[in-house]
Amino acid sequence: MDDKMEKVRSRIKIRLSVMMLSLLGFLLILSGSSYAYFTTVQEQEGTNVVKAGELELTLKDEGNLLSLTSAFPVSDEVGLASDGYSFTIENTGSLPATYEIKIENDEELIAEDKCSGNLLEAKNIKYSIDGKVVQTLDKVAGEELKNVILIDSLVAGESKNYNVKMWIDESSENEVLGKHYHGKITIVASQEEPFSEPNAPKLVEGMIPVAYDASSETWRKVDTNTSWYSYVNQEWANAVTVVETTTAEAGHDREYYLNADPGTPILMDDINTMWVWIPRYEYDYTNITSIGGEQKTCTDSNDNKYSCYLNPGEIKVNFINGTSNTASTDDYIVHPAFTFGEKELTGLWFAKFEPSNEEKKFTINAGSNSSDLTPIIKPNTTSWRYVQVANAFYASRKMQTKKYAIYGFPNDESYDTHMSKNSEREAVAYLSQSKYGKYGNNTYAANDKEVYINNCAQFITGIAGDTASAEENDSTCTENTYETLKGQKASTTGNITGVYDMSGGADEYVMGAMDDGSNKPILKSSGFTDNGDTNKLPAAKYYDLYTSATLSQACDGQVCYGHALSETAGWYGDGQYLLSSTSPWFRRGGAYNHILTAGVFRFSADTGGASLWWSFRLALAPIEN
Repeated sequence: MDDKMEKVRSRIKIRLSVMMLSLLGFLLILSGSSYAYFTTVQEQEGTNVVKAGELELTLKDEGNLLSLTSAFPVSDEVGLASDGYSFTIENTGSLPATYEIKIENDEELIAEDKCSGNLLEAKNIKYSIDGKVVQTLDKVAGEELKNVILIDSLVAGESKNYNVKMWIDESSENEVLGKHYHGKITIVASQEEPFSEPNAPKLVEGMIPVAYDASSETWRKVDTNTSWYSYVNQEWANAVTVVETTTAEAGHDREYYLNADPGTPILMDDINTMWVWIPRYEYDYTNITSIGGEQKTCTDSNDNKYSCYLNPGEIKVNFINGTSNTASTDDYIVHPAFTFGEKELTGLWFAKFEPSNEEKKFTINAGSNSSDLTPIIKPNTTSWRYVQVANAFYASRKMQTKKYAIYGFPNDESYDTHMSKNSEREAVAYLSQSKYGKYGNNTYAANDKEVYINNCAQFITGIAGDTASAEENDSTCTENTYETLKGQKASTTGNITGVYDMSGGADEYVMGAMDDGSNKPILKSSGFTDNGDTNKLPAAKYYDLYTSATLSQACDGQVCYGHALSETAGWYGDGQYLLSSTSPWFRRGGAYNHILTAGVFRFSADTGGASLWWSFRLALAPIEN
C-alpha cells in the first residue's frame, strides 16, 4: 500500500509542477521557402495574407489558443478530446501551392523566458493533427525530418481547415517536473511539383467506405462527400465488407451498416474483408534504376552475397485523371497494373492483409489445398497457406462467381475479384516508395522508411517487427498488432491506412510465371490444367507472363516496367531469386524468418505447389461501364 501511495504522490507532484511551470506560447508564422520567398506580410484581425509573385496564401486564426491539455500528463483519449488550435489555410492566388506545416521551438519566447536549459523534451509531448495519427514530437524533430507534421497542397481558390492538439504523454515520469515548452506553427510554401489528385475510389456494391478513429480505436463509416482520405498525407482510402448476419455481441447485420449514418462504428467481428484503394498513376521510369542509392554487398541467411541498396530514393509518381493512357512527359509511363485485359481502370482495390479463411482463421495450420474455403481479409488472423496457385486463384474468383452474397457483392460483372498479379502487387510497392507512401511520410527517416517485416512465427496478419528486418519473434504477434504505433511501421504508408504483410508474414504467390514458349505459363506444380473444367488455366488478363530469366529482358526482351524486377533489384537488401523452367512461379515479400532479405521488393520463385510458408494476395478491379 505504501508503494502505491508513493506513486500517487509522485504523480500529483508532476501534475502540480507541470501545470504551474509549463508554458506553451503557440504562434502562427507563414515563412518562405527556397522556391518562393514571401516578400510581404499583411496582418489583419486574425488573418495573415502572404504573397510571392502569383503565389498567395491566406491563413485565418480561429482564435482558440492551444495549451498542453491543462499541462499535466494525460491519456491519448483525453488529449484527443481537447479543443486544440484551429486555423484555415486558403489559396487566394492564381497558382497551386504545396506547403509544409511544422511544429518548431519558439526560440524568441525561450530566450525571453530564459528557460533554454529547462525545456520539456520532445519525447514527452504528443500531438495529433485533425484527430488522426497520434505521434510524439520527437518523431518529427531533427535536421532530417525538419519538424514537419503535415505536407499538403491547395489549388487556386481552395481552402482547408486544420486542428492541432498537443498534450503531455501520460507515460512521462519525473523528468517533466518543472519543465517548460514554447512552440510555434510554421507554414512553408512553394510552387515546386504540386501534388496530383488521385481518382476517387470506385466503390463496388456491398463495400462500405471507412476511416480509422484513433480516439476510440474503431473503424467508422464515412461520408464520401467529405475528405475521408488524403494521399498527399499518405492516408489511403479504405473500405470494408461485412457479414450478412452478425454473431457478435453488440454487432449488427449488413443492412444496418449499409443504411447507417456516417460516423457509425463498424465492429471488427462483423468485417469479413478490408481493402485499400490504389489510384491509377504514372511513374518516372527513366531514372528509377539510378535512385537505388549507394550500392553495397549484402549477405543473406545462407551466406550468399548479392548487390543491394540500403537507402533507395523516391519513385516519382503522378496520379492520372480518369483512364488516360497518355503519360505527362516522355519520362513517365502509366503503371501496367491499371490495364486489366481490354479494360482500363481508374484504380484497383488491394487486400489490406494476407488472406485468411473463415473456416480456419485462428489455427496455425490455417490452410487447405482447396478452392472451397471462404476467403476473409482482416488483421489478427492466421494467413491461408498450404495452397497451390490454381486453388488460390479459384478461391479468389469464387468470391464473385459463387460466394458473392457472403460479402454483399452484386451478382454481375461490375467488378472482378482475383488473385493478385505480380504487377498489381508491385503497383502497391511503387506507391509506397513515392511521396504518397511510407517513403514520403515524415515520421520516418533513412532505414525506417522501409516497410517493416511481419516477423510473427505464427503467421498472424498485420504484425510488425521491432525493426525493419527483425528476426522472428512470437512476442510481437500480440504486442505489435496493426493498430499500434509499432504495428503501423509495417504498413505501406507508415500509418494505419496502408497495406500490411507486404514484407514477411508468409511468402506470397502472385499470378506471374515463366512463358512455356507458346504464350502460356509453365504449369509445373501450380495445379492449373490445359484442358477440362477443373482448375483450367484462366484468361491471359489474370496473369503476367515472363519470357526470360534475365531481369532486364524478362518482358519480350525488354525491361518489365512497373513489375519491381530489374528496376528495383536489391533495394533495401531485399532478396532476388529468378524464375526458371523448374521454378516458374513468382513469390513476393518473403516469409517471417527471411530477416534481411524480406521486403516489398523481394522476389523468389517456385513450382506453384502448396507449402506451409506460402500464401497469396487478393485484388478487386472495379470495371468501368
